[in-house]
Amino acid sequence: MRAAILLLAIFSAQVSAHEIKVEISKQDAAVVRLSYADGNPFTFEAYEIYQPGKDIPEQVGRTNAQGQIVFLPGAQTEWRIKAYSADGHGIDQPLHVAPGGSAVSAGRSEMPRPLLLFAGLGIVFGIFGLIQLFFRRKPS
Repeated sequence: MRAAILLLAIFSAQVSAHEIKVEISKQDAAVVRLSYADGNPFTFEAYEIYQPGKDIPEQVGRTNAQGQIVFLPGAQTEWRIKAYSADGHGIDQPLHVAPGGSAVSAGRSEMPRPLLLFAGLGIVFGIFGLIQLFFRRKPS
């Protein structure tokens, strides 16, 4: 009888060691959506979220199927996010989260694609013009 009680005590201790408890609570979360320049979501790619001045990430993981990252900012409003893919795409920039996690804005804004194209063409033509100005043949 004592052996059976002893076995039961040992078995119950092993069972509780493998138990996982689940607790669900409602909190304000911040949602960051990442996408490629063509609008496709940055899906299932690695990310890290840091508090300012810290080298160890507060949260790591992968974006979901919509390219989203969900995290709990708490009272902290300034963060840094790193996200990267195997082919070299990615970001490393600051984030500002409004109190309550209701809004997230990136630390820098992007220029529209047509403006970038015109700026690039202006630089190319400007360099070509300077080359022509300094290296053209002098009239004899």
